[in-house]
Amino acid sequence: MHDLSPAAWQPLLTTRRLGRTGVILQHTLTSTNTVLKDAARTGALAEAVALCEQQTAGRGRLDRTWSSPEGQGVWMSVLLRPQLPPEKTPMITFCAALAMTKAVRSLTGLDARIKWPNDVVLSGHKVCGVLLEAGFTPEGQMFVVIGSGLNIRRGAYPPELTERAVSLEELCPPPGREALIAAYLNGLEAAVDAVTSGGFTAIEEEYRALSCTLGREVQVLSPAETFTGTALSVDETGALLVRTEDGATRRVLAGDVSVRGVMGYV
Repeated sequence: MHDLSPAAWQPLLTTRRLGRTGVILQHTLTSTNTVLKDAARTGALAEAVALCEQQTAGRGRLDRTWSSPEGQGVWMSVLLRPQLPPEKTPMITFCAALAMTKAVRSLTGLDARIKWPNDVVLSGHKVCGVLLEAGFTPEGQMFVVIGSGLNIRRGAYPPELTERAVSLEELCPPPGREALIAAYLNGLEAAVDAVTSGGFTAIEEEYRALSCTLGREVQVLSPAETFTGTALSVDETGALLVRTEDGATRRVLAGDVSVRGVMGYV
């Protein structure tokens, strides 16, 4: 676990706060998000970070299981107490996706892209997922835990996901985990600070430039209905605006739908 150790990645940080203190590092955790949510409720400082070699109960969006076997990726979560109104906290998930996409691009040279709302994709396959969960302390203070699972080695995901998932190792010699952790934390703090002071417009240009969803024809799948349309933009709360075939604009919330390309995952 030497490359997950703070001693390996803290010297690479350019952050003022994030990753500097409050690091939880264990070989095995149920879920880094669960551990930080529990810590937040018992008074953990903001900007705590949890990392592990493997998760036994990793989770993704929409209550999906997230495969996180030993030594195959970066499984980590960050605890934040953003100075944002509750309705704008979904912006943090865009900050995380943007930060991880930029980290992968800068360290591998690969054309990493963002699939709305927060998947990082390479060559049309998912290489990283992001899960945002919010909660409140007993005193009523809001906190946000943002988890990310980055597939690095070939064994990061089960064989049945080959059509949708990919690892860095399949496309390039993977960079060290310490470099990826530091680059991600550096980018995350910068993006969160930007959104806190300027809203989504502060990162919108970068997000749009790296999006593989906006401007594309997409299929929106929810428990209630399925429809297709063109993904136009993301509003200030993180909702996707989709123009349907009848010319109407639908506002799609990230919490209860999947969005895919008409011809496949992306």
